Amino acid sequence: MITAMNEQDTLLGGLAPARPLAARMRPTSLDEVVGQAALVDHGAPLRLLLERGEAPSLLLWGPPGSGKSTLAAVIAASVKAVPTSLSATSDGVAEVRKAVAAAVERREHGEQTLLFIDELHRFSRTQQDALLPHVEAGTIILIGATTEPPPRAISPALLSRMRTFRLTPLSSDDLSVLVDRALNDKRGLAGAFSVTDDARRQLIGYASGDARRLLALLELASVMAGDSTEITPREVLLAAQDRSLPYDQSGVTSALIKSIRGNDPDAAIWWLATALEAGEDPRVIARRLLVSASEDVGNADPAALPLAVAAAQVVELAGSPECEWALAQAVTYLASTQKSPRAGEALNAARAHLANVGQLPVPGHLRATAKTYQSPHAAGEPFDLVQEYLPSAVGSLRLYEPSGVGAEADLRARIAALRAARAKDSSA
Repeated sequence: MITAMNEQDTLLGGLAPARPLAARMRPTSLDEVVGQAALVDHGAPLRLLLERGEAPSLLLWGPPGSGKSTLAAVIAASVKAVPTSLSATSDGVAEVRKAVAAAVERREHGEQTLLFIDELHRFSRTQQDALLPHVEAGTIILIGATTEPPPRAISPALLSRMRTFRLTPLSSDDLSVLVDRALNDKRGLAGAFSVTDDARRQLIGYASGDARRLLALLELASVMAGDSTEITPREVLLAAQDRSLPYDQSGVTSALIKSIRGNDPDAAIWWLATALEAGEDPRVIARRLLVSASEDVGNADPAALPLAVAAAQVVELAGSPECEWALAQAVTYLASTQKSPRAGEALNAARAHLANVGQLPVPGHLRATAKTYQSPHAAGEPFDLVQEYLPSAVGSLRLYEPSGVGAEADLRARIAALRAARAKDSSA
């Protein structure tokens, strides 16, 4: 559906008290924008463009609640353009054509049209390309908003005609500023409520960089407060009880594994709890722990991999939430035990040598039909029969160098003795 608006209407949210708090608190100028300093601070590119009265077609790329719609509205107001809005989730080529026809008519009367398309990445390439001639001719100023990486989500032809500005999640300090503004501004709660420090931290944590989510939680928490004028953690928890928290899957799982690698069980269990509370599939976590057990712990503690395997089996056999304690056991153990990546490094070293020398023939005495192979078992204990197993061209190659950590220290001493015996035998 096409919606034509003035600057104080749909894009800016207006001042009507019946509107949601997030809409009422929407900035009306660059000076009111919180966050995105790299774009809107003095001397920043977007501000410089608007101060010069310029408004090229732009793509605003960033996560939900980072201010894409707000900036589109501010841009429209700054350049005195008539804002028109489309949503790629419900509108198509027909609506684009109507919007362009209206823009052509306005242009004949000396008016400029700013066409804001939310979720632009949801348009097909054909729908996106339908905008090309109108952007190129200047019939419309196109402001597109997307949460997806532009090279993957936006038509290359259209992308080349737009300037891309990347928005980032709001910082904790930015969100705290928004809390204060919403509490005190006449458009917001107008001083009717205060927020305790703990409640403020909860609001900021639950918002996870999303201004819209923050203000929605604050508004609902104020309702939960009833006759009280103070918002406490109790009201915030009631407001956020659906647990539908923003979740950075790759970031959280990465933090979990890096905490394990860094020997910090407290941080590791924190990130495990974060993942589980966000509804992460326990199988995803279990797979990462399997990798960590071999990649990070390795032979420094051979018990680590079987423990991770056992946790993965509990996930499959018991499911959630029963498997969560098994995951906690594996996470805390992996984060607390000795670490050595030497086994995996040996594999990488072998591959690097193979890339240089290529495949080498198997020595004759190691072939399946060989008659000259000597079995260490046949030689009797301690089964340390000296025999060459590498191709002769790389016979002295040393790939696995055990660390002096944990159980790998014993392997280090044993391998050193075996290599010394082999070197002595080959020189005899």
